[in-house]
Amino acid sequence: MSEGFIHKEQLLQQVHNEDSKGYLSEAIDCYEAGAYRASVVMTACAVFEDLKVKLRDFAPFDDTAKNVSRAIEKAFDQQKSYEAEVFRQLKESKMLGEPENKRYLLELLTARNRAAHASGLETTQASAARFISEGVNRILAKKLQWAEQGVSELLERMQRIDMFPPIVQGRSYVADEELESLDPRVHALMISRMVDGIGAYGPVYDKNARILFECFAERKDPNMQRHLFEKFINDRTLPSTSTWLVDVIAADTSILQRKAKNVSAVDAALSAIIRDAPDDEERLEQLEIIFKDLIDGNTVPVLRERYEHTLSALCSKLWLRPVMTNGLAKEGRVRDIVEQTLLNRTRDHSAAELLLEQIYTKWEIGEEMFFAKYLSGRAALTLIVNFCLAGEADKDRCSKLINRGCAYIPDIRAKAIMFLRENENDAWHILDTDDNETGPSPDDFFEHYLKAEPVWLVPEDYGPSEEEQEESRRRLQAFSLRFNAKRKASANLQKVG
Repeated sequence: MSEGFIHKEQLLQQVHNEDSKGYLSEAIDCYEAGAYRASVVMTACAVFEDLKVKLRDFAPFDDTAKNVSRAIEKAFDQQKSYEAEVFRQLKESKMLGEPENKRYLLELLTARNRAAHASGLETTQASAARFISEGVNRILAKKLQWAEQGVSELLERMQRIDMFPPIVQGRSYVADEELESLDPRVHALMISRMVDGIGAYGPVYDKNARILFECFAERKDPNMQRHLFEKFINDRTLPSTSTWLVDVIAADTSILQRKAKNVSAVDAALSAIIRDAPDDEERLEQLEIIFKDLIDGNTVPVLRERYEHTLSALCSKLWLRPVMTNGLAKEGRVRDIVEQTLLNRTRDHSAAELLLEQIYTKWEIGEEMFFAKYLSGRAALTLIVNFCLAGEADKDRCSKLINRGCAYIPDIRAKAIMFLRENENDAWHILDTDDNETGPSPDDFFEHYLKAEPVWLVPEDYGPSEEEQEESRRRLQAFSLRFNAKRKASANLQKVG
């Protein structure tokens, strides 16, 4: 901006306080008329009126702002120099922010006093122009600096503007700008108002809110963590459709380190959200991060008290992934949840086939070994039984598995055999199908399903020939039909019960 030109309409558009806008309009009119002293006086009226209003509006959310506002209003009512009182109170309360704000207000207050009295000191065109433009940039245009109307203005923009279009690079930069425009003391209000608007203002708003929340979490700021926990989890029960919360928690899992005032309600709400989350790869990766950090960052008693249903929901989503090993390693109730999920799932033959496929094709070398290491012996044997039943139901991979004595999963097999040998009574119970007739003996089960043949190549490259498979089917037919029929009968009885 040149020294002699001020764009009146452009500056006035940046001022949100209507009273201040009126004062600034007079200041610019005086400036354009060459009345520079009057221009400085009216600029001071605009700036200090704006500060008074912002402090008054922010007072309900901050005790310091409340005390400062009361002192200013008292000075104003008593017809004292409330501009000087505004400056003094702001300086002493350390609410002026950056030092340049203090410098500007002191210079403006001094120039205003000189201009309002016969000081004999000249007010130049350059100084008047500077006070106007700097007053707008530092104070009058800062809509979001303190007051609640700043939060309202942000919400209004979120409804009509896509703040994160595909062409914008660096979404965290946009989020940082929004936070820096707001005083940290209204962040809690901002988050609460933003989450209240989800589902009420349309898809543009919802997209902006979800991305902003995720960016806020990515900052990993302790105060922001506290606000997010309080406003998302502790103070409300979000509906199960709020899958955007997964984005937020995955961005900063330490949000869940805090204890809710109603742990059972929070646990139920989180588990419902997780169960309703889609099973796409991106979402599953986020859930994997949450599961791993939740398991690794808390003791078993804490997990059991606060997040038992949440863990169960996570397991139901992640049961095909080796990250379940992290849960098995916890033992106690956490391991029970992981194992029960695996065993319940693989009772379905198609699910057992799918798990075996994942172990063969998606798990890295060594992951099956660590998985088996932390799997209990009872669970290992039960899992093998489920694979065998799926194989007898003509599931391809499971069929090949049992035709090779389960040698393709050597560590799970070894754990199952150890349990079979060392816990014969418990093994009988696992192999029994009902109270009236016993299932195969542990020795029979080992002989038919766990007596491994040599395996030289990985399952994807090699399997038994058709002749070998047919021979195995004939050899095992009598045994497997009886075993499988009993299992089905037992399952039907459980459903009836």
